[in-house]
Amino acid sequence: MRILCFMPRNMRFGPSNATSIDLCVYDLIAASRYRKDTKIVCCENETLFSGLDVTTYPPKVDRHKSRKIKFALKKAVDSKADLIVVQQHMPTAAAVAWRIETPVILHKHNMTKPIPKTGLFNRLKHRWRVSEYNRLAGIIFVSAACQRIFQADWPEIKVPMGVVNNGLDFAEWQPAEVRKKEIICVGRAAPEKGIKEAAEGIATILAANPDWSARLILSEPTRFPDYLQSIKDTIKPVADRVTINVNQRFAFVRERLQEAAIAIIPSKWEEPFGRTALEAHAGGCAVITSGTGGLAEISGDNALYLPKDFDGAEIGRLLDILVGDEAKRNQLARDGRERCIQKFSVGTVAADADRFYDQIMQVAVR
Repeated sequence: MRILCFMPRNMRFGPSNATSIDLCVYDLIAASRYRKDTKIVCCENETLFSGLDVTTYPPKVDRHKSRKIKFALKKAVDSKADLIVVQQHMPTAAAVAWRIETPVILHKHNMTKPIPKTGLFNRLKHRWRVSEYNRLAGIIFVSAACQRIFQADWPEIKVPMGVVNNGLDFAEWQPAEVRKKEIICVGRAAPEKGIKEAAEGIATILAANPDWSARLILSEPTRFPDYLQSIKDTIKPVADRVTINVNQRFAFVRERLQEAAIAIIPSKWEEPFGRTALEAHAGGCAVITSGTGGLAEISGDNALYLPKDFDGAEIGRLLDILVGDEAKRNQLARDGRERCIQKFSVGTVAADADRFYDQIMQVAVR
């Protein structure tokens, strides 16, 4: 089966600045049995992942939806693609599906916003979006939570649906046997990620435990400058033991997660999946999580869970439990990693994707 994978919007398909979506797509294709027959179409980037068939278009094309679609359609025809997989962007997937007979799958990596049915304009918009979705050959969701919410919001959509989680090559992860007394939090410097609340909890615990330190690895630090400053102000009393790193390569993040004792995943919003939690478990951290959206699917019973509407004090309370109980830290770290190896190895999730592709093609050839 020849597959064209189209990455149309805000993608950075390279190791130097890849988003979680880029990493997920790379892992799925690299481990797919269709790897040699898959062509990736994406925008030019400062780096590109090696070992895959990648075709790029310039930024001037990326800025225009119609040009991108025309480029992707040409590549689909040139490569004689049997299946097209559009990553993330529904309008692009729909536009491609309307213009070609080749089956088109939309791979969603986040939650899908509903369109209210109140008012004539919204009803027309909702009806049009339903027709777009139903033109697709199938939809892949990054978590069961995403699929469940989508089906509740869009009961009219009847196309085949499936769940393909993010996965990791756990052979590339080598957790340290002796862990640093370090607390780590990785995420975008944005309010919905709960970084300030994590900083509040960290500041409290470090003040009471002078042999511990912390590290914040933050992306998109300039998007909410006031919010970032509030994080820095929060940790000021213990700033000599808190390291802030920004916009780091994945390899750097992996190294730090393999060393730290505790990881905090404090998302305030409904996390579509929560790859950061998966990486924390892979690195051998004991995890504290909000459990929103897909996060609970990752950790299962192998994490400490924050209550709904938590604050920094709640994070501090759970940190206090783990800082004071090395045996509990080790058990959560060990069991959490083992669970993730069983459920989220890259071979397992790539096989899930391949099976869904096969399912769609069986329907298409009838």
